[in-house]
Formats: sequence, C-alpha cells, structure tokens
Amino acid sequence: MHSADDKPRKEEFNKVDWAVSHTPRVLVPVANGSEEIEIVTIVDILRRAKVDVVVASIEKSVKILASQGVKIIADKLIGDAAGSIYDLIILPGGVAGTERLQKSRILKKLLKEQDAAGRILGAVCSSPTVLHKHGLLKENKATAHPSSITELSNPVDGPKVVIDGKLITSMGLATVSDFALAIVSKFFGHARARSVAEGLVFEYPR
Repeated sequence: MHSADDKPRKEEFNKVDWAVSHTPRVLVPVANGSEEIEIVTIVDILRRAKVDVVVASIEKSVKILASQGVKIIADKLIGDAAGSIYDLIILPGGVAGTERLQKSRILKKLLKEQDAAGRILGAVCSSPTVLHKHGLLKENKATAHPSSITELSNPVDGPKVVIDGKLITSMGLATVSDFALAIVSKFFGHARARSVAEGLVFEYPR
C-alpha cells in the first residue's frame, strides 16, 4: 500500500479557468459521520485564502457528530444555504457521512443545479461516489479513497488530487491540504496558494 507521500500531488485534465470576478463562494455540506479532519482542513485553508465558505448541515440541527466523535457546529442548515449560488460545492468524506449526504434531497437538487449551470463540484475520500450515483461524474476523470475508487466510471488511481474541467476530487484525509491548496491556486493563482501553504508550514511545490 502506498503512502500519500509516494503519489504525485495533482493531475489536471481539460484545463479551464476558475477565476471569478468576486470573492469565491464555497459550500461545504456536512452530515453526522462526515470526516472531521477533511471538513476542518478544507474550511480552514480556504478561509485563510479569503474564500467565503459556508458549512451547511443536512441534519435537522446545525450540530453534527463527525466520524470520530468530534462535535462540529455548521454555519446554517442546508435548506437555509440552498437559496444562494456557490462557485464550488465540496463534499467531505467519511463513509457514514457520505451515505447521509447521498440521501439528502435538498443537496441532490443543489448538486444537479450546480452541474447544470456549469459551476464547480468537488469531493474527497468516499464522497465522489455521491456524484457518481447522482449521475454527475459522467466521463469526468476522478479519484477517491482506495475503498471507493472502483465505483467511479473513469477513475484515476495515482495522484492525490485530480482536476477535470470543473470537477476536483481527492483521495482522502492525508490529501486534503493538497486538495484545498489546489482550489486556492485555481481561484487565485500559485502565489496565493504558496503564501497560504507557507503559513501552514506545508511544503508547496515552486
């Protein structure tokens, strides 16, 4: 079994520009059983880069119990978040959380609208399977946790992060810093991503 450090950082296919004329808005839906390190790392790095991030619970409460028993309080409920437009929606992993995200009717509608509008979708760990099951991966190249990657229609096994047009996926917990910094780079350029990485004492390629 490879460690994450053995793998190339990222691979990009069908390159398109993600730059927007406003502060990028990102939605991170969460559920009971979502992976806490993935949620917190992604949100932390994006907010350091000055991205407007909204964490939305698909549960009846803004409080969720993450996969390892950590309590996380979302910014709002998914129904309240659904009225806004997001440049990117990112699904965190965690097997139990992924199953709950997949069952959310509000989230399914949001994801399908995001795709239809040509806006960006992101998923890490086991959650790319949610996009696949909702018919949103199509022929896009994607990666996922080794336990889930065989479920994808066009898997890329190797890079920590795979970008295909307006889809970004990543393997799991140990790869989410690379994932979040790849998003920062796509929105703002390498200089911003490198600056954020240096503040984290995270090695970022020059």
